Amino acid sequence: MNIEITRSIDREAWLKALHAKGSADSRLAEQMDEAERLLKEAARPKAVYRPVEISTILKDDDPDNSGKEPAGVSLSIKKHLEGCNRAVLMAVTLGVGVDQLLRKTQVTDMALAVILDTGASVLIEQLADDFQEEIVKKLDASDQNDTFMTPRFSPGYGDWPITEQARIVRLLEGQRQIGLNVTKDSLMIPRKSITAVIGIADHPVKGCLATCDECVLRDKCLLKKEGKFCGDKL
Repeated sequence: MNIEITRSIDREAWLKALHAKGSADSRLAEQMDEAERLLKEAARPKAVYRPVEISTILKDDDPDNSGKEPAGVSLSIKKHLEGCNRAVLMAVTLGVGVDQLLRKTQVTDMALAVILDTGASVLIEQLADDFQEEIVKKLDASDQNDTFMTPRFSPGYGDWPITEQARIVRLLEGQRQIGLNVTKDSLMIPRKSITAVIGIADHPVKGCLATCDECVLRDKCLLKKEGKFCGDKL
């Protein structure tokens, strides 16, 4: 389904992604305004979701591996879905137009390309947040009891392998539904896309943030070296 960009790109999150300290000066503010205009012109956001059983997340649906737990069954995702009755798979993409814009700008104006790239990352996160809210409304409208949801949890977070992106896209029929593909290296095309799982329950659930000890990047994480945590609020 097509989705709309209904709000401006969060400037605070954008500046944080640019590693800029304080507020933007007049020049940077102008560049961010121009970047937002270009991104909104190029983006053709689409999204898809599908309610599934918890077992679908924790068991491999590959017929060649029937009955076996996939590499993606991790401590992190099990903890996140604990207490949930079902789950929702979701995927959101900005579309190929943004990829084309980024490639073109990298040739003509590298400084603007960096601003565009970080802005696109913030935008896709916002759209994923907005789409999750829409999913909640749709579940509420269906008169089902399971209307409490965890935050979204994406492959590559904690010890849940990035390779699970391909399985989520396959289960969502992402290529047909929204033009989303995953390469053999687990890179999504279009680049500015998100896949995730959300737990659903008939009682309040919070999910569970992965700990640094569970994370596959614990020995390389720049945030950890700075004494920070990826779950910290802005």
